[in-house]
Amino acid sequence: MLSTRALREDVEEDVMADRVPAYETASDLHEEHQELVRTMAQLPLRERLVRRAALADRSALSVPEADGKAVQSVLGAALKLAAYDQAHGTAVGPILPASVGVGSPLRDLRAYIRQEYVAWQQERR
Repeated sequence: MLSTRALREDVEEDVMADRVPAYETASDLHEEHQELVRTMAQLPLRERLVRRAALADRSALSVPEADGKAVQSVLGAALKLAAYDQAHGTAVGPILPASVGVGSPLRDLRAYIRQEYVAWQQERR
């Protein structure tokens, strides 16, 4: 498993290179959104939180970091996921949910979301 520092550095490289390995096997953004809306009521809460956070992160990739709405969306989704993981002990990566907070840099929020999304994908296989 990658270290916390390596995960954060990977996020910076991903944004600069316009590629995100965590989402390589993800559905098309629009399809994922539609699927999530359609099945939300049937999904376990954590799965909804992980998928919504990944959707917010992926959506924010196509806009400048100065877009406050996109950043707020990523922040809100990351905080909800981290709060759930902290309360239930469900985080799986080296970035701990307690380290994700309102003042966290965007790269840290994205790294947390991505580590949890990758773990969720691996569980489904």
